[in-house]
Amino acid sequence: MSFSPRSFYAKHPVIGTLILIIISGLIIVWGAMIFLDHWTMHGETSVVPDIKNKSYAEARQILAGSNLDIEIADSIYDRKMPRGTVVETMPRAGAIVKKGRQVYVTVTAFAPKQVTVTMPLSNNVSERQAISYLRGLGISDIRTVHVPAEYPDLVVNARYGDTPLTVGSIIPVTATVTLEIGTAPLSTPSFDGQDSLTAEDEYDYSTTEGLDQN
Repeated sequence: MSFSPRSFYAKHPVIGTLILIIISGLIIVWGAMIFLDHWTMHGETSVVPDIKNKSYAEARQILAGSNLDIEIADSIYDRKMPRGTVVETMPRAGAIVKKGRQVYVTVTAFAPKQVTVTMPLSNNVSERQAISYLRGLGISDIRTVHVPAEYPDLVVNARYGDTPLTVGSIIPVTATVTLEIGTAPLSTPSFDGQDSLTAEDEYDYSTTEGLDQN
């Protein structure tokens, strides 16, 4: 006697319904797994190559060869390294990722860091204060020029190239800043156009004259 699903279902409707539910559930799960494998590109992976210390352009080309994209996540300023150099990656080199995934990189800034002058650099500011402040901003190329002034060792003028530096000035940290430092006159001109003698010169002169008379 051959087995007939219809006759079995007619005799056992509850059991037959449960069997149909189980079979339908298995078909749905199997179809979902196939769909997920296709959707998530299961089995299509890439290994993140080592692009640290590479230029951005070179790193992008290397990642493209591994079917990966590149995205700049952050940048830092480091004058010791060329601009646009990759210093960090996420995921790290050697990680297994899906093809087409973006690799986030931290690179050195393509342009020098800009700083804002927030303190007056002339009038009552001493040479030491001005240099200390500029170095605190990250500016290391500081040049001093001495000019005649009423008060010595004070900054008469500060400039970046030919542009005076005032509060609010924005300059790169690679800038060359020139400080004009006041220097008091060495002697005071007399009315006849000749420099007057100092007290020490007068003392030496009188002493020599007294010795000549003896």
